[in-house]
Amino acid sequence: MRLRRTTAILTVAVLATILGLVAPTPAVAAASHFNTDPYATGCNNNAWIIHTRYVGGGRLDTFYSGSCQTNWVQWSGPRTCTFKRVWTQAKGWNRWEKDYASWSYSMQVYAPGNTKIQVEYAVTPTSYPTCGGSAWDLAHEVGQHGWITLT
Repeated sequence: MRLRRTTAILTVAVLATILGLVAPTPAVAAASHFNTDPYATGCNNNAWIIHTRYVGGGRLDTFYSGSCQTNWVQWSGPRTCTFKRVWTQAKGWNRWEKDYASWSYSMQVYAPGNTKIQVEYAVTPTSYPTCGGSAWDLAHEVGQHGWITLT
């Protein structure tokens, strides 16, 4: 009987430890959020759209996360190649995100409060079936490239 009780207590203790290790942590503001994934960090959970640009038959939404104080840009529209990145004065440009999809997003930048950000984007025509080759040049040629400045 004593062995069963000890085994049960140890089992509960081990399970509690394991669950504690895998429990999600709340998203918090941190300068280390530069060039990180807004969905993997949980920053998307308390985010809202601060700007929308319609281009290439779809929309580019710029998001702000209140809990993480970060920004990122997200594409939703026809399946096509999109290039997306965000800039802050403190860190410069984050890396380009190049995706051939109907929904995609950039990595985020830490930009607390009314920090000025810039978004650069390019969207290829849907008739161009890849992100390879001259996708970037084609987006420029058809006028589906631009910048957005927000404060």
